[in-house]
Amino acid sequence: MWRNIEGLSKTIDYYLDETLIWDESDEMLPLHFVSTTGLLKITFRITSKMLEDVLPNDLTSVITEASIRHLDVCVIGETVVIGVRVTKVEGNKIKFYGLITRENKKIAEIEFTRIIVSKDYLRRKAIEKTT
Repeated sequence: MWRNIEGLSKTIDYYLDETLIWDESDEMLPLHFVSTTGLLKITFRITSKMLEDVLPNDLTSVITEASIRHLDVCVIGETVVIGVRVTKVEGNKIKFYGLITRENKKIAEIEFTRIIVSKDYLRRKAIEKTT
C-alpha cells in the first residue's frame, strides 16, 4: 500500500512550544525564537506518523537526506500551519515537500527523503554496533 502514496498530504495547525527554542546563543535566548532544527523535528514527526498508517508493522522509515530554507523568524507561543506532501515514491525512497507558514507568509520550506527499512535490519545493525 505504501508504494502508492504519491500525492498523499497532511496539513495541521501546530502550536510552537518551549521545546523548539533556539538556544545556540545566550544573548538571543530571551527572544524565544524557534530553532531551525525544531521546525525540522516537527515536520519529520508528522511524516513519520503519516507513514505509520500505511506501512506494515515490520517496516519503518528513516530520513536519509534533508534540506531546509528557513525564510522568516517565528517565536515560541505562535501557531503555524505545517503542510507536507509525498512528492515521489521510487523503490524504497519516499520524497517529501513541507511548507510552514504563519498568516499565509512562508516561514520555511523543507525537502527530504525517507527510506523504508525493515525493523529487524535496524535491530541487527544496533546489535552489531554494540558488540
